[in-house]
Order: sequence, then structure tokens, then C-alpha cells
Amino acid sequence: MAEKEKRIHLSIRTDEVTAIGVSDPGLVRPQNEDSIWVDQSGTFLLLADGMGGHERGAEASQTAIKIIRERLKPESLKEQLADITALAGVPAQIARLFPVIDDAVERASSEIYDRNLQLKLERFMGTTLVGLLLVNDDYVLWFHVGDSRLYRWRNAALELLTTDHSVYEEWLNDGRIGKEPEKNIITRAIGPNPFVQPDTSWGRRQKGDIYLLCSDGLNDMLSDDQIAEILRSEMDVEDIANGLVDAALEAGGKDNTSVILCKI
Repeated sequence: MAEKEKRIHLSIRTDEVTAIGVSDPGLVRPQNEDSIWVDQSGTFLLLADGMGGHERGAEASQTAIKIIRERLKPESLKEQLADITALAGVPAQIARLFPVIDDAVERASSEIYDRNLQLKLERFMGTTLVGLLLVNDDYVLWFHVGDSRLYRWRNAALELLTTDHSVYEEWLNDGRIGKEPEKNIITRAIGPNPFVQPDTSWGRRQKGDIYLLCSDGLNDMLSDDQIAEILRSEMDVEDIANGLVDAALEAGGKDNTSVILCKI
């Protein structure tokens, strides 16, 4: 098992939420190219899985999180939400965030892309990303690029809320025609191109919900049933987060493994 001192821990506990982040380099990769971040309120969470090798993946994931968290920090959002209008079928608080998130992700992708050009890299660095925002007391909003995922644990049932941007997912959607592709070939990422569009969605939150953000180092090693079994335990959220990462390592730990759990 990877040395525990190499594992990154984040912990935020408030009256409203408990948010725990854990990131481990795994047993095979020489460095950890994942990045995780949780704001001090525990209501804004980001997880990125970098790619590019030679530490460029770590640079990409850290850069994306830095840019997006700055553009979505609470004081910035208050200005953005000062004048909101409703979108058909979408609460005004949520609708107004859609363009703000698009702009933040686009800014991150543009900056990393420019860095790729400046360095004249043959293999562009880039990163996946999944983010979660708790909006007011009623809603949760999430967005993602690539194959980092968001799950929701509610009423003892696990639900995947994101769809991977990957060649494998496209193969599944096309009826499994032709040779089965590798699962880790992604079709959308932040950085390889100057413009990228995140998928953004929202829902109502409930007391007791647990939201799980993860890099593919978790779900490539564990099935959804195995993830659900660990979530089903009555352990503290921090123990669950570490338990998920430990299980991924015990299954082989072939990639960096990162998780953020947010319990409402």
C-alpha cells in the first residue's frame, strides 16, 4: 500500500455539511497528478485528474482548480447573482450560474492551452474536472469535463449523476458496435483545446445525502456495487473516504485515486 504520509487529506465540518477529501498517488504512478479542493464552508468542491506526464498533469489539474475556484468564490458569485432571471423549468438561482460556470471552465482551458503552446509541448497537458456547488438551502449544482465522476448516495441507493466524456461511453451509447475500446480514452478535457464546454446539471438536495466526487482511479478499481457497499457502512464520512481509497489500492492501485465526500 502507498505510504500514508503521501496521502492528501482535506476536512471541513460545519453545521450544514461535512466535506472530506482524500487523494493518494496509488501503487504504480510515480507522482500524483490529481488535485482536490474544498472551500471553508464545505459547499463548493472541485476535483481534477491531470494528464500529460512529467508532472505536467499535476500542473494542469492545479491550474484548472485555481482558476475555477477564484471565478466561483462566494464574493464573485454574489455579484454574478445580483440580477438573476429564470430559465424555463430551472430555478433562477441555478440558471444564472450556468454561464458563470461555462466562463470559468473556458478560462481555465484557454490558460492551460496557451501554456501548452508556450512550452511547445508535443504532448499537451490537460485535466478532467468535476465540481459541486450547494446553492442556497434547496439545490445542488454540478458540472464536469472528462471522466471524473459525481455520485449521489440517497436512501441507501447509489446513483451516478455524470456521464463520462470517453470513447468507451460513446461505444456503449452506439450499441457496443465494433471492438471494445479502452476505458481511459477521454473525448473532452480542459487544456488540449482553447475552448471546452462542461456538462452542467442540478437537483434538489435532501438531508442525509452524500455526494461523492472521484477520479477514475476509484471507479476503474471498484465497481459501483463495491463503492455502494462501503458507503452503506455506518462509519464516519472521513472513514468512508479513506475506506474507498484503501479499497482501490487493495484492488491494484493502478492510478492516482482521489475522492471528495460531501454529506448534507
